[in-house]
Amino acid sequence: MHNKSAFPLFRTSFQTWAPFLLTIFLSGGINIGNSQPTSPELAIRELQDGYLLVRLPASRGKIDTLSAMVARTTDPDQKKRLEVMLDRTIRERDALISSYTNALSTEYRFSRSAYYFDYDSRDLTSTTFYNPDGQEIHININDPATPLYFLYFERTEEAKIDALVVYDRNGQKVPAPFPNNFTRSGISFLFLRLMDQDYPAWRMRKINKRLYKYLERVGG
Repeated sequence: MHNKSAFPLFRTSFQTWAPFLLTIFLSGGINIGNSQPTSPELAIRELQDGYLLVRLPASRGKIDTLSAMVARTTDPDQKKRLEVMLDRTIRERDALISSYTNALSTEYRFSRSAYYFDYDSRDLTSTTFYNPDGQEIHININDPATPLYFLYFERTEEAKIDALVVYDRNGQKVPAPFPNNFTRSGISFLFLRLMDQDYPAWRMRKINKRLYKYLERVGG
């Protein structure tokens, strides 16, 4: 049964906040997803003149949760298992960051590049960016004269696979035929592991090659 007294309170709250919310929407303070993705042809030319900003996963949530669980538990066996999981998570995080920043530095040549961490992405105007060599650099997110494209580690909706996906500065995935959805798993990944080769370096070379190939195709 509904609590009738809650409805007048809701109406009062909405009337109080409605002008404020409307102001935010009209000023563009909230991206409500109506912007159109950048066309593939424009995106490839802009990217070459701008930056590819790689958002690296830092696993901060998982690490913090495991650390808290280790601190709380009083069972020695459980503590040992949790410490093993925590150590493995940190090592995997560090290895991923090291391998991809190195690949960005040694293999990617299509445009300027930088990286930042996912935990620092809520407000990009205050995000700390680093060049591929790990030095902190300044990037003006609000400068329209500098094209910015973002490379995210995510799971694709279409094929449900781990991939590197390119987005424009409005948060829209750049559509085909722009090269996108670079897989991070599959037969190539297994083959390179068997050959003891660095997968991130191989992947970054492939990204570089496909971007140049598409640029040539559109007459860049």
